[in-house]
Amino acid sequence: MFGYHQIDKTMDEHIREIADLALSAQTLIILDTNILAYLYKLHEAARQEFFAWSDAAVLNERLAIPAWAASEYLSRVTGKNLESYTPKSKEPTQIKKALENLHQTAALFVDDNILHRTSFQGDRLAYINGFRAAIEELEKHLGVFKHQFDAGTIHQQIQDHLSSCILDSDLSSLCTRAAHEGAARFEHRMPPGFKDGNKDENPYGDLIIWYEILEKSNAASAQFPKVLFVTNDEKSDWVYAPKMRSQIVRDVRKSVGNSAPEIKIIDPRLVSEFKRKTGHPDITICTLATLIEGLSRSNGTEFSQLAAAIQVNTQELLVDTTVITEVENEATVAPEEEPHTPEADAGNEIVADEAPAMEEVELRLQYSQEALADALYQVDAPSTINEIIDELKSHNWYTQNPAMLKISSIRDEEFPPSSWFVLGRNIYQAACGNSQKAMEFMGNLESRLAHFPEETAKHMLAGMLFEIYFDAHGQIRETLKFGYAEKPLSLVTKQEYSDVVVFILSKLEPHVGRLKFLPGEVARKHVVITSTPVERAEGEDSEEISELNSVTLDGVELMDDIPEPQGDGLWRHLLHTRTLYINRIRERISEELAIPKWALEIETAPPIASDRKLLIPGNRAFEPKQIL
Repeated sequence: MFGYHQIDKTMDEHIREIADLALSAQTLIILDTNILAYLYKLHEAARQEFFAWSDAAVLNERLAIPAWAASEYLSRVTGKNLESYTPKSKEPTQIKKALENLHQTAALFVDDNILHRTSFQGDRLAYINGFRAAIEELEKHLGVFKHQFDAGTIHQQIQDHLSSCILDSDLSSLCTRAAHEGAARFEHRMPPGFKDGNKDENPYGDLIIWYEILEKSNAASAQFPKVLFVTNDEKSDWVYAPKMRSQIVRDVRKSVGNSAPEIKIIDPRLVSEFKRKTGHPDITICTLATLIEGLSRSNGTEFSQLAAAIQVNTQELLVDTTVITEVENEATVAPEEEPHTPEADAGNEIVADEAPAMEEVELRLQYSQEALADALYQVDAPSTINEIIDELKSHNWYTQNPAMLKISSIRDEEFPPSSWFVLGRNIYQAACGNSQKAMEFMGNLESRLAHFPEETAKHMLAGMLFEIYFDAHGQIRETLKFGYAEKPLSLVTKQEYSDVVVFILSKLEPHVGRLKFLPGEVARKHVVITSTPVERAEGEDSEEISELNSVTLDGVELMDDIPEPQGDGLWRHLLHTRTLYINRIRERISEELAIPKWALEIETAPPIASDRKLLIPGNRAFEPKQIL
């Protein structure tokens, strides 16, 4: 009950504990009202990642939404006020009007004499016409803001995915109890909710939700002995931040100030009350951002869109504005690239089957043992690049993102090749951990590397490729880190990166037997999907479905026989979960066999649409990894 002045836990350990808790089948997860509201701030792809996660929890009956949270949400629906959840901006219209006014003002005073005193190359007419053209060009980009956040669509998605997990609580009784006990609790600053005591309307909402958490946790304690309450409410009537926490500094565990970022934990008075009600103290509170950051550690690809959206919304990047401006200007010049296909470089390809034997090619790129086993790399040697590498190794988005923005400031500096190599490794691992700025860097890899000297770009790309295949100890990975491999493997087919191909193939040579694709290859892998249409009952109006019979990769079968499922309930479950689409088949082959998606050529027999649902028979399984 005294709480923690110092918590012996690093931020990384805290985040991983949250992820382990969320992934545990013994954990009941409860969502606050503000999580429902937050879904209105996410774009479609990010929401779908959230719902894919929540659907799995709902299927296992371990996701709950308090009835009071649903009631608060309902008030927005009945009040026709769901749009208040969305971050719609009127700024585009204001920006356009401001530019129009500036254009008119410029037409009044700009002349050739003024232009000569600026960097503008051209006369008055060219300036006025160019200004107008710039405004019209900007309008193309502002047009999307007319279609911001369709509240009706988002509401329907929430209804479809989350309705089944609303608690069946007696809200009338809970309101009466809160009214009876709330004033005394708030007077004595008993959590939760005393921070809302001065609200004119609904001051006891948090308290009612707490009562529901206690009742549900007690009723489900045998099945779920752990509880995770996910809320974006970080007021001191729910959580607090100990003054000190642990941090690993140069491999030594030290006590540091608990700030930037803070570890926040549940108020011990809530834990005490929870234990008296349920018989155990295992309740944890975290924000959605912390939860998704933790889940990204276990599977970054499943949460990449959601993680990026959360980081944009959080806006906690504390960096020098000049660095931000420089990097954002680069991003403006080079928006996210279209996927590069090796065919675009016809005549320049490096085809692995035709690559020179290793002894015939000079191995120009070589790196220190500490760089190859970068767990040993000494980042304490004083240099800017080592400071950036150290920050990228933090596994914390709000340390990694500012570090990524610093990279442009050192691109023309002289550092050892091994340092650039390790930087490339850590940019890649930060992207796989869903650091937004690292993901942006990988998404624009070709244009970003083009800003670096040629040799520096080679070292960084070599590090990225090495990180895909080898771990921090320089050993081949059991599961390759393939989340952002598409761009590096595409880029390395260009002739200017032939040295990188030679380097990475020299390291992969002992392991080629377990690889279905090698860096530098451009030849396509042929995937054949065979299916049979499922007949629908006469007059039945439902989507077309086919039964998946076979999936082969260059003639090798990727499906396998399994025992028939037993029981009608299990069969219905399998019907619900054992379905695939063509794109998902491509993704799984890519993920499990480490083949870039651009190298997979899909053929369907008979021809079917890409959105046709493919049902996996109960006695069959689609297992690409079986051929390794």
